[in-house]
Amino acid sequence: MVDTAHGIARRMIKLQISNIVAPDLPGDTWAIELDAADGHESLDSDGVGFEIQFDVGPADRDWAEHFFVHVITPDGRSALGQKRKFVALHEYSFSNLKQSLQTAVSACEKEDWEHSLVALRRRFLWEWDMLNG
Repeated sequence: MVDTAHGIARRMIKLQISNIVAPDLPGDTWAIELDAADGHESLDSDGVGFEIQFDVGPADRDWAEHFFVHVITPDGRSALGQKRKFVALHEYSFSNLKQSLQTAVSACEKEDWEHSLVALRRRFLWEWDMLNG
């Protein structure tokens, strides 16, 4: 990537998402496989509101940090409650969720983990923020 303000080429770390689960859905907790062609689909694609937990870390490392975000659609916004971080989908589908999450995490790829973590914390609730807030 090139910093257009300074004409400097910067190397960005590649972030990897893993271990995605939705712990607060009615019934069993379900896992999201990013490589899967299909997954959990809602009967009401306009009235969705649930939280997911997932791990993000540098792709070239064997560790990751836990993050949380609420997934909502326009009619599911009431399920958001007091949660601060959310991913808003115009209409819920498994593929829309995967694409939105991958796009959001990719936008947080910075020159190092510390800068990436700052960007991730703007979009998602970090596990260590939960202990303090």
